[in-house]
Amino acid sequence: MSSRPTGEDPLLARAQIAALAGVNRPTVTAWEQQEADFPSPRRSNGLDYFRQSEIMDWLDRRLVPSGRLVAGETVGTTYGARARKRGGVGKLPTDVARRCLGAGVPYRIPTSAVDEPHPENRRIVAELMGNLVDRVRGAAGVLDYLNLLLCLHYLRGAAADRFGLLSVRARALRSLDEAAQLLRDIGREADEDMRGLGVHSSMQEALGRLEPRTARDLHNVVDAMSRLTEDVFGLILDEYEQQAALGSGEFFTPRAVVRLMTRLACSEFDSGVPESVYDPYARDGGFLIEATAACALDEDGLPRKKALRTYGETRRADTWRLATMNLLLHGVSPALDLKRTVPWNDSSERAPLKSFDIVLTNPPFNMSDPGRGERREGQWAYGAPPLDNDNFAWVQHCLAKLSVRGRAGIIMPNKAGNSSHKAEQIIRKNLVESGVVDCVIALPAQLFTGTAVPVSVWMLRHPANRCDSTLFLDARHMGAKNGSRRVLGALDADSLLDAYRAHRYGGGSTSPVGTTTTESQVPSALVSRKELWHSDYSLNPLDHVERRSGGGDDFEWEFECASEQMAEAKEHLLYVQDAAARLPFVRDRGPLLRGSQPAPVVSLDSVCEIQAGPSYSKLGKKQRSTNGPVPVVFPRHLKHRRISDEADERVTEETARRLRNFELREKDIVCVRSGAIVPPALVQQHQNGWLTSPNVLRLRVPEGQGGRVLPEYLLHYLCLDESVAWMRDRAAATAAPSLRSESLGSLRIPLPDVAEQRKIVAALNGLDELDRAHMAVAASVRRTRMSLAGALLSSSAESAFDSSPRH
Repeated sequence: MSSRPTGEDPLLARAQIAALAGVNRPTVTAWEQQEADFPSPRRSNGLDYFRQSEIMDWLDRRLVPSGRLVAGETVGTTYGARARKRGGVGKLPTDVARRCLGAGVPYRIPTSAVDEPHPENRRIVAELMGNLVDRVRGAAGVLDYLNLLLCLHYLRGAAADRFGLLSVRARALRSLDEAAQLLRDIGREADEDMRGLGVHSSMQEALGRLEPRTARDLHNVVDAMSRLTEDVFGLILDEYEQQAALGSGEFFTPRAVVRLMTRLACSEFDSGVPESVYDPYARDGGFLIEATAACALDEDGLPRKKALRTYGETRRADTWRLATMNLLLHGVSPALDLKRTVPWNDSSERAPLKSFDIVLTNPPFNMSDPGRGERREGQWAYGAPPLDNDNFAWVQHCLAKLSVRGRAGIIMPNKAGNSSHKAEQIIRKNLVESGVVDCVIALPAQLFTGTAVPVSVWMLRHPANRCDSTLFLDARHMGAKNGSRRVLGALDADSLLDAYRAHRYGGGSTSPVGTTTTESQVPSALVSRKELWHSDYSLNPLDHVERRSGGGDDFEWEFECASEQMAEAKEHLLYVQDAAARLPFVRDRGPLLRGSQPAPVVSLDSVCEIQAGPSYSKLGKKQRSTNGPVPVVFPRHLKHRRISDEADERVTEETARRLRNFELREKDIVCVRSGAIVPPALVQQHQNGWLTSPNVLRLRVPEGQGGRVLPEYLLHYLCLDESVAWMRDRAAATAAPSLRSESLGSLRIPLPDVAEQRKIVAALNGLDELDRAHMAVAASVRRTRMSLAGALLSSSAESAFDSSPRH
């Protein structure tokens, strides 16, 4: 799937399509049902919207029947021609078109995405992320609450007048009904603005799930957002990253790393200033924002007459929406493509330029061992990457998109620098011999929230502007501790930039080991092409930079991090225990049966739709792999009432499109169909669009039942021991153990009113969170014990090995 960059391609409802084509509304429905090539809709708040560009492409191929021609139209006229003649094509809604991107904002927009927020604004964000989280979200997810903050922040920056009206309403709130309506209106305002820019946002739906305890709680949130004096989008995204437990394909790039890579690429740019920047895996849009800021002024400090052209691609709808809001608030054109395939397999060619002066990206890591087979698709200038591992595919894509005078920066796992896989060795050799590897910087551990994988920054250049040596910098010791993470500061980035310049332009090339003023801060080595040949073309800085003394330092650092993690886990446990004590039923400790009348009992299939996964002929082993863009859910992925993010089974975009009837949505329930029956799991927000496998069943509460039953209530009932035993009994009744949809649908379920269901869900969700908090403490204790053993015993072990006889 590919779409025109946001900001150029509004979304249209069916009624708008009818008005555009000059037909009645039922005609559009008939087209959609009868014409196989009619564009597919995008869901937003339970409604369907269509991209204007795709609708126009389809209308251009559709002739107006002779009996339906209007005055001025001749035989052969298409509906597309009629739409253009009627006007309105390509125009944004009036309020969106009137707004100058990033302008009219009531607080300071930083010159880049990495400015240090004012302490008072940090305090306000901490306040918003404290007790207000649970007080406002109720039984909804934390991400829904964060979406509220992002919507308010976005509206305050992009539509100050509407934010002002919402603030007035918040101050006058008197009841929970008024608060619920205000939440829906906040989401609707953000959705309408985003849809005008081509983003199929669903904020109204997300905010509608929030359940503030009091109207005052919502008022406090809106009031806190109105007191911000600058942009804190980055701080909110940091919290989003923590809450979402994102994998390597989704976490955001630390802002200091964004600044370092951008300054290395832009400030060392050859032949004038860069005119375009591209991020093939835009996460929060940080690289595009930072590059725009870095190139905004000329040598005299005046605004450049020609703005930097930006373009990015992303593969997640939720981060696409966040990145679009982030770009808009920083005055950067939101030229983002939402895709479901890797860029080197994309044939749509929607990019505005064939090559770019600056390419910066943090692609998803692939730490699995590469397959032995050869990759046959694609064109690879430096050698075909191995199967099942795209690390070097991303490197070559960045180089392929680089202009002759351009520079590229890409984050890579250290393992890619010295992998022994033959295909990767060949690629590294060709990269070095072509002179495209300018610099490799080893980054500190614990820098990224979403992964513990050690990584490096690779700075690349076009082969027409080749270099004869590669600079290696070791920054593993840099940065300051912040909880269990390390954070690079502005001075760290300056030191690395100075070290780079000193080696490249300060005469350091006479020796393989640099002798700069920053030597004590940044261990480094400038390695010639011949020396790289002797090291089997290793691009891992640890193979070239002299190791720092003190082998026990790593254990001590790990022990410090583990101890801090244990302290944080214990503190979080105390907070969760306190919250659990106030849960419904747990707090009261009174009779658990409420009301004089027993709850009515209904069959499961009367309140939800039950659908089996696709057949093996449609989704067998031949259709699956480990490197496709769309994950497939199997029974082994159902763990602790959730779907794990292992995503080790995937399918191609084409297969996913063919099987879109088996897509999962947030709040769907997944049950085992064949195999060992385990408790079901609930689909989370970031798992929208995943597919069911043939081995599972999908349960979905239809919109018409939303006021009657909560999906979370059904999940908890289905996870009861007796419910699981009932399902196992029905599955064992068949020749091959299998749970049929009809059998599961006959399960009888007590159905109290929705208010009672909410209390039950809140209580059980709270106890689930308490369970996870206890497990986190146990895991942190085990980690602390292991690191302490390493710190205390490693030196003794080394002495023992050194003194042992050698043969």
